[in-house]
Amino acid sequence: MESILKKTINIIALPALLCGMTACVVTGNGNNSIDNDGDSRHVSKVAWNNQTDADINRILDRSVSADKTRLVFIRQNDGHPEQTSANIAVNNRFQVSLHAGNYTVVESCVGINQLSAHATGFKDNNLLANKKDYELAGGQTYFFHVNMTETGQSTLQRITADSALQLLAKKRYQSHQISRVVPNCPLPIVAAPLTNLPTVIKTPTPALSERMTIDLEILFETDKSTVRPAYYAKTTELVAFMKQHPNAIVTIEGHTDSRGQDDYNKALSQRRVNAVKEILINEFGVAPERINAIGYGESQPRASNDTEAGRQLNRRVVAVVEERP
Repeated sequence: MESILKKTINIIALPALLCGMTACVVTGNGNNSIDNDGDSRHVSKVAWNNQTDADINRILDRSVSADKTRLVFIRQNDGHPEQTSANIAVNNRFQVSLHAGNYTVVESCVGINQLSAHATGFKDNNLLANKKDYELAGGQTYFFHVNMTETGQSTLQRITADSALQLLAKKRYQSHQISRVVPNCPLPIVAAPLTNLPTVIKTPTPALSERMTIDLEILFETDKSTVRPAYYAKTTELVAFMKQHPNAIVTIEGHTDSRGQDDYNKALSQRRVNAVKEILINEFGVAPERINAIGYGESQPRASNDTEAGRQLNRRVVAVVEERP
């Protein structure tokens, strides 16, 4: 990943891409020299700045239009080699090759966004590698932390604004990349003003007459509590139901089969329902105060634990929805 040949190709090719940018100026004495000095990069007569100081608060103070959403990607100063630069992509469009200790900002469209981070050194231009889907609202700013290992393995995680601001205080804006993220967001439909508006009769919020139980159909690997992305879609029925009943609360109940010790099974089921709760909050925007999570372990089987089929039925996560007291 760190071969001299690859680095040389990258250093020579980048200026050709960047010569149309504002930061690209003509310098030097005509020799084909290569010089990396601090923030500056020089190849022959071409020079550019790799990163710059920017006031993140001024960036965040700028409002985001209702048909767009703002994304901030932050990478820790891990000191790994340049070939671990993280190719950040938004909806299969290249945004930046993010270096250690830098951040970048871009706007995208509202709705579901496919975000990914993939090491430059793999040389496969796979802009959908390790992608994750996020439902993003208009006029909002979202923060993502990019973690790269020394071997180029990447992790992209959404973080809170408070956590992001602590990280951004020690980061610099990456200034030398040409973003290919083009939102092309549809303009919001503005209805023509109406005269003689009819009287609007407000419909009362529907109340739940009885408790509803929804099987989330989330399966876990043995002895694991991580919710795989393939099961995120299983929670959409629950989220839709809670939107229809804004005064409802949900209790996520976790159950295991009888294998293992009672105390261990109860702790394992609690970890699993906590993981589902985090998915509802972070991925679907359900308010934390509307969610409870209880792990029952093996204490409430719904089938015999003497067969594999019965044990499979007992390893379950269900959601119990009821009206808020």
